[in-house]
Amino acid sequence: MPMGTYPLHPALPARVERLPEQVDVVVAGSGIMGCATAWYLAGLGLSVLVLDKAGLASQQSTRAWGFVRQQARDPAEVPLMMAAIPLWERLEEQLQLPLEWRQGGCLYLAETPEQQHKYEDWLKVAANFGLGTRLLGRAEVAQLMPALSDPARGALYTANDGQAEPRRVAPAFALRAIERGAVFVEGCGVTGIDRAAGAICGVQTERGYVKTRQLLVCAGASSWRLVESLGLPLPQQAVRCTVSRTSPGPDIGAQSFIGHGIGLRQRADGSFNLADETQADIDLNLDYLRGARHYLPHLPEHRAGFSFKLNGAFFHDLRQRLPGSERSVNGPLLGERDPQVKANTSRVFQAQRNLARAFPALREVKVVESWAGLIDVLPDGIPVLDAPPEVPGLLVATGFCGHGFAMGPIVGQLMSQWIHTGEPGMDLHAFRLRRFADGTAGKPYSLF
Repeated sequence: MPMGTYPLHPALPARVERLPEQVDVVVAGSGIMGCATAWYLAGLGLSVLVLDKAGLASQQSTRAWGFVRQQARDPAEVPLMMAAIPLWERLEEQLQLPLEWRQGGCLYLAETPEQQHKYEDWLKVAANFGLGTRLLGRAEVAQLMPALSDPARGALYTANDGQAEPRRVAPAFALRAIERGAVFVEGCGVTGIDRAAGAICGVQTERGYVKTRQLLVCAGASSWRLVESLGLPLPQQAVRCTVSRTSPGPDIGAQSFIGHGIGLRQRADGSFNLADETQADIDLNLDYLRGARHYLPHLPEHRAGFSFKLNGAFFHDLRQRLPGSERSVNGPLLGERDPQVKANTSRVFQAQRNLARAFPALREVKVVESWAGLIDVLPDGIPVLDAPPEVPGLLVATGFCGHGFAMGPIVGQLMSQWIHTGEPGMDLHAFRLRRFADGTAGKPYSLF
């Protein structure tokens, strides 16, 4: 992914030459979940080692849209996001770094009667939690976002939703965690998990053995490898989403926006993060056979959001299964070190065309870079946040289905508290891992 506009923080230290022999907590994965958890843990006085087989925040955490929203989520996630917003409101002050936080609300257009009815139904969810989401009429949408050519039938709107820049947030957490004593090691994955009497007692890494009694797995789309190595089924898959950055344009407001075929937010420099609304590509490979039975019952209802692709990714997957490939050499826990997925150029062009129609004032803006990321998904559309009792000392935070960036601070706070006190401080029953094994996983509100 191009990182020229927002490089990882230059103050991050150079390579760690020697791993610590023992730490309180090992964190596998240095995305926003791992970085935020490390910052909170180090603030509690715990020794923390964060390992990443690739680079710091090199995958989905820095490739997200940057929406920080409560609205239109699965009901199980709403309390988490309501708790997250106050954290986001204080985060720039706490970290003393620019995160491009803006709190202009989130606007989801209702373009069809079906969408309008769906949003009307979701207002009941908002009311149950005391969330101030409203369904705006055409005139209110036009007043709120005058640059929009067609306000459609109205829009779902949550005024205190916000946005931030993904390329800044995880590195900011990492920098401040390091200042608190956390150790971050890039290019070093977990290759084995050691247990004594069933409980975590250490991890084998590419650079040696580290004793620990707590392991947090938050490795995005690779999490299933580590979790399943402990005998715990995790039917996690990955879908590819494409995002672009445009040249700067006129100010159209602080709202994050979905409608007329685009997802859009304006960045601090006037440029835009632009996507082909909520569309994802499934690059078919043999891994999709794993856990397919969990997805098939709900796939028809959400089929419109996916495009199945039989492309070079399929043949790449086959080659990676042959002896001598990177995946075979690295072993089953590590897999490929740094999968670099390609942007779907047709989605880039379509989003740019839709942008010009939806916002005539933005006809002259140009796409200057595009990227793609692998979104880790689960069959019911919500993450796993759990400390499975089958493996004492293990915690899992994964499967955020494209919603993880906004949840980063609250997940970091909850995981750190869980590790420190034995309790997360919120009811996380809906997010337990066993729901897929015992058949209690629910129907997804959305899959990403």
